[in-house]
Amino acid sequence: MGIYTTSRYASALTRRFASELAESESSAYLARGKKTIREIAESARRRGEETVFIVEEREGRPEKVAEIRVLETGLWKWAGERPCKGLLTD
Repeated sequence: MGIYTTSRYASALTRRFASELAESESSAYLARGKKTIREIAESARRRGEETVFIVEEREGRPEKVAEIRVLETGLWKWAGERPCKGLLTD
């Protein structure tokens, strides 16, 4: 489990993809807006989540999912990324 969000200024397609991916994995989706990574990590920590997944895009289409580990102290660190290829169904 974790929280899914998008990179800033994401396209509608990417936002929808992130929301549906979160739903398929029984996770929460957080609308990014102008939130910084720090604010998103803090929100995850308050919810008791240890992972944030950020769907990043290229040319308006989801390209990869970056993973962030949220520490109990409120600090966070990058934990890797995986391509969206194979996750897209359109």
